[in-house]
Amino acid sequence: MKKNIFLLVVSIIAIFFMAPNKANADTVNVYFFRSNTCSICASLEDFFEELSSDEEYKDLFVIKDFEVSNSTKNARLWSEVAEYFGDTANGVPYYVIGDESFLGFQTSDEDTIKEKIKEVYNDEDFVDPLTDIMNDFENPSDDGLIILALLGGIILVIGVIVFIARKDTTKLEKAIVEEEKKEKELAIIAKEEKEEPAAEKVTPTAKKTTAKKTTTKESTTKKKTTSKTSSKTTTKRKTTKK
Repeated sequence: MKKNIFLLVVSIIAIFFMAPNKANADTVNVYFFRSNTCSICASLEDFFEELSSDEEYKDLFVIKDFEVSNSTKNARLWSEVAEYFGDTANGVPYYVIGDESFLGFQTSDEDTIKEKIKEVYNDEDFVDPLTDIMNDFENPSDDGLIILALLGGIILVIGVIVFIARKDTTKLEKAIVEEEKKEKELAIIAKEEKEEPAAEKVTPTAKKTTAKKTTTKESTTKKKTTSKTSSKTTTKRKTTKK
């Protein structure tokens, strides 16, 4: 039972780690972290919208937009991405293109952004460094399933252990009851054995006493008879002398 549970948990974990990453190989992901109250963010957002309509660039990139002032989840992602690039998540707009992060925006940055998008798009060996982070962010249910499976396995194992422990306890209790029962039976038997010899001793003693009394009576009778005989003999002897 325990072996089957262990194999199930291992299989689920293996499937999770062997699942392919959901990376977009055809376009460049531009990760854009902004705030609704940030005017500079609004300017950069307008630029991205214009670039998305540009014939030369519209098919080269995709904007991944994350508003961080009203979303704790997006703020956590921003902090994690910034940490990955060795930055601090303390200012917006913050955005990532390929393997490079950027903070702030000015009109002079527009050409830099265009060049970076083209560079990453034309790099056939490029691998998005945020693929794993984004998979975890976009598919939290995968982690949830694994956690639930692990918890379920742990609960099941604990249940089996408790069941076995109770079963052993029940056996022990039965054994104790049986032992106590045997001890009581032995005590009763021992008591009976002690009482029986005492009764046997009384009977022979009584018989012996009776026998002695009988013997005494017989002796007394014999003495009396002997005495009478002696008396008669004496009387005869006196008569003869006369």
